[in-house]
Amino acid sequence: MHHTHTSITINTNTTANSTTKGTSQQQSLSQSQTRARSHSHSHHSLAANLNLSLNNLNNSNNNRAPLSAGPVPSGGGGIFASNTMPSLKINMHHGSSHHLDQFSRSITARIRRFFRSNSLIRNATGSTRRVRFGILLPAFILVIWLVYVINSFLFRLVFGSQRYRTRDPVQPPTWIDRGDITDLDMRPQEGANMTTSILLNWSRLDSLKEIVDHLCPHIMFKEIMIWNNKVDIHLEEKMFDCPKVRVFNSPNNMFFVARYMACAMASSPYCYFQDDDWKIFYLRSMYANFLRFPQFLHTDTNSDVWALTNWRWCFFEDEVNMHSCFSWLGTGAMATRDSVVKFLKQASVTEMDPLEFAYGDMYFSTYLNQVPYQLENYLVELVDPAQDVVAFSKGSEGKTRNKLYMHKAAQKVWEALKRKDPAFEREELHPTYLERDVRSPCADDRCLVLSNKHPFPDVRMFKYRPYIDIEESEKIHTQYENPSIYIRFPFSKAVDGMDNTAYKSTQPIVQGDYIGIDMLLQVHRKIEFRLLYQMGDQWIKNAKLEVAGADAVYKTIPLKISCKEVRNPDYHGKITSDVQRAFLNRPLDNHIFDTVALDELRYGGDDDRDKKPELSYYEDYGWRTQCKFVVNEFSGFRFMRLISGRDERYPFVIYDLGWKVI
Repeated sequence: MHHTHTSITINTNTTANSTTKGTSQQQSLSQSQTRARSHSHSHHSLAANLNLSLNNLNNSNNNRAPLSAGPVPSGGGGIFASNTMPSLKINMHHGSSHHLDQFSRSITARIRRFFRSNSLIRNATGSTRRVRFGILLPAFILVIWLVYVINSFLFRLVFGSQRYRTRDPVQPPTWIDRGDITDLDMRPQEGANMTTSILLNWSRLDSLKEIVDHLCPHIMFKEIMIWNNKVDIHLEEKMFDCPKVRVFNSPNNMFFVARYMACAMASSPYCYFQDDDWKIFYLRSMYANFLRFPQFLHTDTNSDVWALTNWRWCFFEDEVNMHSCFSWLGTGAMATRDSVVKFLKQASVTEMDPLEFAYGDMYFSTYLNQVPYQLENYLVELVDPAQDVVAFSKGSEGKTRNKLYMHKAAQKVWEALKRKDPAFEREELHPTYLERDVRSPCADDRCLVLSNKHPFPDVRMFKYRPYIDIEESEKIHTQYENPSIYIRFPFSKAVDGMDNTAYKSTQPIVQGDYIGIDMLLQVHRKIEFRLLYQMGDQWIKNAKLEVAGADAVYKTIPLKISCKEVRNPDYHGKITSDVQRAFLNRPLDNHIFDTVALDELRYGGDDDRDKKPELSYYEDYGWRTQCKFVVNEFSGFRFMRLISGRDERYPFVIYDLGWKVI
């Protein structure tokens, strides 16, 4: 039976005489024998190997002689000042012992050379000097710092900023504190079972099921009607886990007009439209406002599209009583069934060809001849990686096609109004787009932000002419007022539950401008409101508080408010509070309101030493004012607003307007 023999050799390098060497060898032997006695299984074998190792120490011609540490400088303190440098070597007497022995000697030699070249040593004059540590130590610290910075950057890039870009709005942000509302019914129950949801299906079945699961619990929906335009796919109600689902398998692809035909078939007075590639979260808040103003088509979109449909895609001409804007329906829309039936009749009197009729979405909102009531918020697109499906309106071809039919729709409305066709509405209903103040839903779908502040000039200054196409109309409007400021700082950022995003108005505050909250229902609770803003000192001191019930008749109540200055912990700028305060109270004419200038610091003065950057409200300086006040109306209230008491030199800069039950 083969046994593995182990020899433990203790090598001692020394510059002393043989007597010292012998003493060291005897000490090593004593230690080795003590260890060997603790292992009864191979006592004799270990003893033999120990004797062999001692013989090797005295044999100067042994080719396995231990490595010498070389001459070690004398003097000094600690291990580096010792005359001896011990090393421990364990030899395994089997096939790989030779390679392990060489590896052990190599590592030992490298360690000794490192300490010899980097230790404190004495030179010939007896003075102590440091070798290489002055270079190695800073280099080591620099490497550690770079690793930390790179890892921090990658962590924030992957996990930090993405949290805000891809946040699912259906989940209220954890920093929204609504108080204890577990036992309170803070969601309105009005309008239950009065709406039919119309969903168009093409080839995104998984997305469609996800949307149905999301819509089914809402009490507003009496039915969820799925119109299947994909003729080679047969859908059935049992495929969906919702008792409200009704399926209609179309004999052929009816495109967008299918949604209007489905609505005409519905038994409810209202219809809700949505495509199968979007998930809409703010249904309760949009429905609450729709019940107030059902005479208007209500649509849901983001700030980019909102700037198109409220500024560049509007068509006004007083001579023919034209007051219309185009709006998408696929990202969430609510309309009355009567308006849909009326549109189907209008399609015949305007002699729409079959393709125009199929592209009904390009015509419906414009044919109403009323500006849609549009709410701006976040949108979440559903993307099925398993489906290679290109949305109808995406790509240059889709956009060009859409604008072509939008242009045709506006032309047909203008011609019908010019000949006074009774099928088209001529009177502009109230509230007009200038009279409206509901802007965006709150992040948790429990309120709406109110403001009478319009982001764009009066669109009526542009007179519609049927020979001007959509592309040219966009250029005319953009040259007059670039909407990029509003797109970056829309109303929704005041109620998104995040303190690092803000709504910033495009014009300074004037007397009577207000910012407020619609609670969606009559509230009989004590509510604490929180306002976080970055504006001049005088606005809140001159503001007054008004509340109203469901009838929207406002009354002034005392405003008892407590404010304090807070800092943004994520802000790393160097501008002091005094500089900020002086800037925030400067005349508005000195501010930068051009977004192009935000990317370039403007300087004044001929001497480089006198160059100072001009400040802008559209930059963050880390300083905010946080104010809290309580509304406790025993008669109940639904609407709250803070009204400006005088003209100010600055715009609205609202980082958060929230509430909680106390």
